[in-house]
Amino acid sequence: MSDNKPSSGRLRSNSYDQAMSSEHLTVNKPIVNNSSSEFDRKSCETIQRNNDDDDDDVYSIKWIEFNHQRLPILLQNMNGPCPLLAIANILLLRKRIFLPSNLNVISTEHVIATIAEYILQFDTTKLNDEKRINYERNIQDALAVLPKLKTGMDVNLKFNGVDKFEYTPECIIFDLLGIQLLHGWVVDPQDKELQKIIQSNALSYNQLIEKIIPQTDGNLSRESLLIQQFLEENRSQLTHYGILQLNTIMVDNQLAVLFRNNHFNTIWKNKNQLFLLVSDQGYLNHPSIVFETLTDIDNNSTFTNGYGDIWQKSVPVDTTRDRDLAIAMHKQQQRQYREEQLYQQQQQHSQRYYHEENSNKSRKKQRHPSYDDDQDCACILS
Repeated sequence: MSDNKPSSGRLRSNSYDQAMSSEHLTVNKPIVNNSSSEFDRKSCETIQRNNDDDDDDVYSIKWIEFNHQRLPILLQNMNGPCPLLAIANILLLRKRIFLPSNLNVISTEHVIATIAEYILQFDTTKLNDEKRINYERNIQDALAVLPKLKTGMDVNLKFNGVDKFEYTPECIIFDLLGIQLLHGWVVDPQDKELQKIIQSNALSYNQLIEKIIPQTDGNLSRESLLIQQFLEENRSQLTHYGILQLNTIMVDNQLAVLFRNNHFNTIWKNKNQLFLLVSDQGYLNHPSIVFETLTDIDNNSTFTNGYGDIWQKSVPVDTTRDRDLAIAMHKQQQRQYREEQLYQQQQQHSQRYYHEENSNKSRKKQRHPSYDDDQDCACILS
C-alpha cells in the first residue's frame, strides 16, 4: 500500500480520488456507465433471472441520497462484507461507475466486469516506456486478483499506523483505484512498554503472534504477556487511539475501506465524524438508514441518513384517534348550538310573556264600571 498522506481541504468525496489518481495517470473516460447497450433492458432481465438461480452470486441494489444526489449501493450477499462489495460501493458513491435506475439486482460477474472496464480506461500515454510496462503489469495483476475479492483477501496489518499493512498482491487493486485501505487496530503511544515492542520492528499481526511463545519453564515472558493481553483486550480489532488516528488521517468527505474483524466496510468521514456504510440486506427497504456512527470500540452506534443526520423512526399517525376527536368536537359544537338556540327561545318566550302580562294589567286599569257596581241602579225586590 502507498503511504502517501491525503491533502486537506477537500470538499467532495471524489476530490481525494482525483488527487490520488493524478499521481499516477489520468482516465480517458472517467465514468463507466452501465446504461449502455451492455446493460440494456434485456441484460437487466437476465440479471433478474440470475437471482433465482444463485443468491450467493447476486447483489441487491439499494438507492440512497448521498452528496445531494440519488445514488445506488450494493448490499451484502452470502459472502458478507467482502472487499469487492466495499470497492464497488466506493466507486458508485464517487460516481466512477453508474447503474441504471431500473435495476434491482446485479450479478457478481457484472460487478467485476464493470470495475475491470474502469481500470482499463486509465490513460498510460503520458508514461514513459518503463513506467507504462510496469503499470500494465500491475493492471494484469489487479485483474487477476479482482474475482477473488468477492470472498475475501489476505490482509496482514501492522499495529503502528491505521494505514500500515504488509504488502500482498491483492493490495494492488486499492492502489490502482486510489482507494485507501485502513484499519483501527493501533497501539496507544501511552502504552510505552508495548509501544516499544511494536515500534522496534514495525511488527505485523503474524509477527506479533509468533512472539507469544512459552519459555523453557512453560511460562510466558513479560513481552509475550503484554502482547497476549493487548490482543485479548482488543478482540474487536479496534482501539480508541485507532479511532482518533482514523479521524486524523482521513480528510473530510473521504471514502475508504476499513478492515476490521475480517470484514471490509466502506468508511466515510463527514464533519470530523466517522461513519460506516450500512450494507446489510435487512435494510434494503429503509432508504433513510444509510450509515452508522463509529465513535467507540463497543459498537454503540447510531443509524444516520446519507448526510450524517441521526435517523429517527417515524411515528405513525393515529388516524382513528383523529377521527374520534373530530367527531367529538362536532358533537360538542352541535350541543352548544342547540343550547344557544334553546336559550334564545327561552329569552324570546320570557319577553313575550312579560309583554302580554303588562298589556293585561293596563287593560284592567282602564275598564269602565259595570251596572252591578252602580248602587243607584240597584234592583230592589219587594
